[in-house]
Amino acid sequence: MPQASLNAMLAAYRAQIDWLLSQAEEFEKGHRHIAGRVGDKEVDVSHAYAAEYRHRAGNMQAVLEAYERLHAKGV
Repeated sequence: MPQASLNAMLAAYRAQIDWLLSQAEEFEKGHRHIAGRVGDKEVDVSHAYAAEYRHRAGNMQAVLEAYERLHAKGV
């Protein structure tokens, strides 16, 4: 893969991680809410979305860190 393409992909990953974390923070601080239904009751499921966004961001960060470790070793 050409270096410019690789750099663009890494930048896109970093931007996506930042976006996911900012969205999680919005839910955690109560600035945004998502409601779901459980039976006939409406419940706030924002905390579940925040956790999912943080989980996805963590997965993407792990991929970046693994790449950086491998790249540093010259693999």
